[in-house]
Amino acid sequence: MFPSIDQILPSLQAFGVFGYWLIGLASALEAFFLTGVIVPGTLIVDAGGLLVQQGLMDFFDLAWFVALGSVLGSELSYWTGRLALQRIPGRARIEGSAVFRRAQALFERRGGLALVLGRFLGPVAGLVPLAAAMAGMERRRFFLWNLAGSVPYALAHVGLGYAMGDAAGLLGNTLGRAALVGALAVAVLAVLWVLLFAALRLLPLAVTILGVAGRALAARPPVARLVAAHPRTTAWLAARVSRHAFTGLPLTLLGALFLYIAAVWLGTVVDFLSGDPILQVDARLAAWIHTLQASQPVRVATAFTALGSAKVVAPLSLAMLIWLLLRRQIALAAGLAISVGGSAAAIALLKLVFQRPRSPLGYYLETSNSFPSGHAGSSIAAFGMMAFVLWRLGRLRAETALLGAGMLALAIGGSRVYLIEHYLSDVLSGWLVGALALVLGIAVSEWMAERVPSRPALPFGWRSLAGHAAVVALIGLAAFEGWRYDPPRHPGLTPVADRQVAGIGDALATPGLPQQTLSLLGTPVRPLSVAVLAADAPHLSAALAVQGWTAASDQGPSALIGALNAAVEADADPSVEIAPHFWQGTPETMTLAAPPTVPGTAVFARFWQTAFVTADGLRLFLGSVGSDAVPEPGTPQAGAAPGGTDPAVAALTRALVAAGATDSGRVPMGAQTVQALVLRAP
Repeated sequence: MFPSIDQILPSLQAFGVFGYWLIGLASALEAFFLTGVIVPGTLIVDAGGLLVQQGLMDFFDLAWFVALGSVLGSELSYWTGRLALQRIPGRARIEGSAVFRRAQALFERRGGLALVLGRFLGPVAGLVPLAAAMAGMERRRFFLWNLAGSVPYALAHVGLGYAMGDAAGLLGNTLGRAALVGALAVAVLAVLWVLLFAALRLLPLAVTILGVAGRALAARPPVARLVAAHPRTTAWLAARVSRHAFTGLPLTLLGALFLYIAAVWLGTVVDFLSGDPILQVDARLAAWIHTLQASQPVRVATAFTALGSAKVVAPLSLAMLIWLLLRRQIALAAGLAISVGGSAAAIALLKLVFQRPRSPLGYYLETSNSFPSGHAGSSIAAFGMMAFVLWRLGRLRAETALLGAGMLALAIGGSRVYLIEHYLSDVLSGWLVGALALVLGIAVSEWMAERVPSRPALPFGWRSLAGHAAVVALIGLAAFEGWRYDPPRHPGLTPVADRQVAGIGDALATPGLPQQTLSLLGTPVRPLSVAVLAADAPHLSAALAVQGWTAASDQGPSALIGALNAAVEADADPSVEIAPHFWQGTPETMTLAAPPTVPGTAVFARFWQTAFVTADGLRLFLGSVGSDAVPEPGTPQAGAAPGGTDPAVAALTRALVAAGATDSGRVPMGAQTVQALVLRAP
């Protein structure tokens, strides 16, 4: 049935939801020719369609916001062209841009229809209104064509996102979760490459337009008087933004980037030294990942971590250095040496300064200090500089170099976190140190390229042959070291000594025992509500399984994939545990999903095995029971009625009693009480 008007017009509530405004803003920024270079608005709108498919947003509300944003962004491009670019010098430079000429040609061929077609061309969308304005298109006619392009764009891309969500659910059931995630990863990489490609093509035009606008601003009488009053300062500022010398705009941008990265890195150091909560997040994340590790992903992570090891990075860097010297690319060779050497030296020094020990949960036994990560640093400094060199020599496109280097750095750093050879903050700090070295290497390389005269490559002869032989040998050495990379395994944690107690009450009276579970970020999630004495974890799990409480999806990589699949499927697997909870810094020992008869959605019982044991060999398990579902706005949170017991806790208690457990009533635990049960072996 065709939707009624009240369904199509945006509801008043939608205007108070930040997500609608954010997606509408992304649509507007992409439609404006300057910000369209860097804002992937279409991708964000498609993601909004996925949220619609999940029931988190309304289709027509979102489409209205997207269409309105598109109209406003295109109007801004049009009026910029009509009011500003028509009146300032430098128009010929803008019209001479290859990208702008293509937009202009589209408008000349299609007329107003170009505004409809151009809106579907991503970052190019803002150039067609600009071309229309500079061609003198009448204002009212432009508005009508702008509206005719924005509404179909909004409906099409919100609908595309919705269809992608439906397709993901079908493919997830047909191909399996691993194949679905692989396909999504390939699609995301392809989209990122296209966005980088478009942005890099439009960037020169954006810089040209900003330069023209800046010169026009400087020519205005008030600004001109200010310039005349401060000639030396003006000359210095003009030199800093000059595009004709490296010491101008390139050095200014690199310097600003260096200072920004340095400030962020100093922030991570302050967090580390002050015992910021990020350190507790590090420990909780490592403990959770320890439960997710599996043999095949460990092998993949080991391959990436080998690629970032010094025994691989050093010969590869030396091979490229020799190759550059053979080609007499002195500037690039110097930049590579500074980037790789500077990162390695800085990280070695910082490790000595901070003396952070490795996590005891590491898969491999490594004895060097942990903060910052050398692998993460080299993944940026070495491989990032290599990508820059290949781009500078014309061997790679800029977007391919950026995406390839970024994904490789992400894979190497991620492998260190997955193998728990480093904490997350170690990797983040290593990336930042590597980025500082990379920016410094690029700056030196570009500075030298302007001053060192170019020379032809070394002519063919014994020196050239020896050099190329050394390059091949070093690459072979790197491949060999990567292939044989197999550090000794970590012996594992020393088991915590058991502590004998008289019963549940005795154990719960222990001072300092946490009463709340925490999220990964350390926020309180749910109080402990159940205490069970049982022979062991399998006995407790089996007793509840008989009563319909099933084990949640296995704690392996499939748990992460399952969480992603649950986010895109309309009929998500109720046994998929989306997020872990932590008690005493460790994730739950086991998680059980409630049967459908238990009130609530996504109800889980999480249990932690403790070191408390009784004289007859029963071990204490502490549990937290409740719903993981986020309630809809205006819906009360499920839980205990005033003066009563939480329905989920009551259901779990009945299940354990039916399995043969003894109900010991409520037992105090600090300021609260928990349900106590004793489950003896049959």
